[in-house]
Amino acid sequence: MKNCDDALNYTTDVNISLLISYQEADIGPLRNVSQPVLKSRMKVEKDQESPEAAIGRLLKNMHQSTRQAIEESLRQERIDMSFAHFVALYTLASEPGIAGAELARRAFVTAQTMNTILHRLEQDGTIERRPNPANSRADSWSITKAGQTRMDKARVVAERVWSRMFEALKTQEVLQLQRLLERCLSGLEQQVVELRAAKKPRAGKKKSGK
Repeated sequence: MKNCDDALNYTTDVNISLLISYQEADIGPLRNVSQPVLKSRMKVEKDQESPEAAIGRLLKNMHQSTRQAIEESLRQERIDMSFAHFVALYTLASEPGIAGAELARRAFVTAQTMNTILHRLEQDGTIERRPNPANSRADSWSITKAGQTRMDKARVVAERVWSRMFEALKTQEVLQLQRLLERCLSGLEQQVVELRAAKKPRAGKKKSGK
C-alpha cells in the first residue's frame, strides 16, 4: 500500500506540469454548455462511436473540463487569473528568462496571442521583461515576486481540482490508468521513431560534370 501512496504523491507533485504540457490551440476562455444539451450530445456520440473514438473524445473533454474547473475554482477563491495566464506564470516560474516566442510554441498559440497575455501580465506587475542576451530583437520574460505569490496561490487551487478528479477512482485504478496511458504514449512514440527511420533523405543537387 505504501508503494501506491508514493505513486499518488508523485502524481500530485507533477500534475500541473503534465496538465500544462497538454495544451491546445484554443487556450482562450471556454464557452459554458448547458447540462441538458451536453448530456444529449454525449448520448448520441456514445451510441455511434467506436471505443477508440470514444477514448479520444474523452481525453479532449477531460482536458477541457479540467481547465474549466480550474478557472471556476480560481474565481471562487477570488483569484483574478485565467487558465492561460496561469500557464504563462507557471512556465516563467519554472524557466525564468524564456522568450515570448518559445512560450507561444509551448502553449500551441500564435505569437500574437502570447504577446497579448504577456503584456496583460506585465501591466499587472506579475512579470517583467529584460533584454534577451541571445537575441537583441526579442525580450526575455521573468516572473516577479508578486507574480510568484499569485502563481503559488493559483497552483494550490489547480492541484486541488486535479486531486479531486481522482477521488472517483480507487488507488489501484489510478495506477492502472497510469500504466495504460503510458503504454498508449509508448505506442505513439514508437510510431514517430519508425516514421523518421523510414523517411527518405532528400536527394541533393547533382554536380554538373566538366
